[in-house]
Amino acid sequence: MHRFKFTPDDLFVNRLKTYPEYNVFIYQEQMYVNKESRLTGSGGLVVYDINRNSYGYPSLRPYQPFVVAGSDKIAFKTYQHQPLIQNHSGDFQWTSAYVNGVATQAVTQSVLSYADLERNAITISDTRQAITASYSHESPIERKLTGTSQTLSGFEYFDVSRGIVTTTAIQLASPTNITASALQNVARKYTVLSEHFIFTDYAKLGRDLIHGVAAQNINFIFIPNMYYGSTIKKGSVELNYYLTGSKVATCADINHNGTLIGTTGSTSGSVVGLVLYDEGVIMLTSSANLETGPALGIKYDAVDPQLSSWRYYGTTLNDGISHNTLASASYDLNFKGTNYVNSMTMFAHARKGQLNHSNNPTYRNLETTRTNETGSGPIFAEGPSDIANIVSGSHISASFDKTTYISKVHIYDEDGNLIGITSLANPIKKTLTDEFTFKMKLDL
Repeated sequence: MHRFKFTPDDLFVNRLKTYPEYNVFIYQEQMYVNKESRLTGSGGLVVYDINRNSYGYPSLRPYQPFVVAGSDKIAFKTYQHQPLIQNHSGDFQWTSAYVNGVATQAVTQSVLSYADLERNAITISDTRQAITASYSHESPIERKLTGTSQTLSGFEYFDVSRGIVTTTAIQLASPTNITASALQNVARKYTVLSEHFIFTDYAKLGRDLIHGVAAQNINFIFIPNMYYGSTIKKGSVELNYYLTGSKVATCADINHNGTLIGTTGSTSGSVVGLVLYDEGVIMLTSSANLETGPALGIKYDAVDPQLSSWRYYGTTLNDGISHNTLASASYDLNFKGTNYVNSMTMFAHARKGQLNHSNNPTYRNLETTRTNETGSGPIFAEGPSDIANIVSGSHISASFDKTTYISKVHIYDEDGNLIGITSLANPIKKTLTDEFTFKMKLDL
């Protein structure tokens, strides 16, 4: 076997920057990503393709991963369904239970407790439960309409005196928008792009997104990382607002600085929100009325009729709100992500006078008679044989030319372990005077 070492001129690492584009249409608790309809659920990118076709069909239950505590690795890996699980119990009955989506099972087996180990390993009997989990079907975009509160509820701390975790509520000094307050430090890095990322600049911007009136109704749109990759591309965000099928307002990041400026509708020319590119967060702060005609009486909060504004953009988008009057409103979200694809290009050379011998039995002329040699004891050696001459035809004969065919290129690591195989669609014929270079590309 011939092995050659890659030189620095044979290896090239490239990084490709891509901008995946998304169009998200939102209507009546459903979101459609790039015009792909979903069978059930609120819509979104499918997290695990193994469950893509299982939803919407009662006979196909989604796969549920689990492993029995204290189990061992066995031949479960030979079964065709094995998503994200390495350990399994020692009984094949669990395979059937796994495929059928059983969430919890119990198995009785002999185990040793730590106390028994200290007492010379006395065997006891115990019941082991299955450690279970569940696969998320989709990764949806979520909306959250936030307001101010003077109480921070659900705060947990460890009570040292009692030795327990205690849940309590904290009274804040003034009404505060908790979500905006949590993002305040993150937003500071974007102040080099626009002063609007200063949340509490009331003197200059005339608003306070943490404690002021503007903080009472801030509409947040949270985009999962799997949509945009490294960051949302600057200038790619555009939001459209539809009422009764007609577009009434549009805002976009037209200045490529994270500020959403109205381009059509009553908020045209005004800053209506902000985009945190790296975090995938859209903040909509405008409460201006977007309805140009008579009030439509849409119950955005599912209780009272409200005038349409950017604070209600995306209502029903995984926010728990559902009402029949919301059929009049629909929304459109467009943006591009930023992904980096690293790849390695490798050049393998088959130079003149190299790779012209093979250990394949067909490389020899098997029709020639060979003289076998034997010796004392269990010694046997085959005699030499001629190399098969394949440079000939049925009607003419040709002089011998040492010829091989290259069909695969194997790639090894520095320890000699095979890490990759490149197979050619058709074997390449090589003689002593031929020279080839094979170009291979590997996505990292």
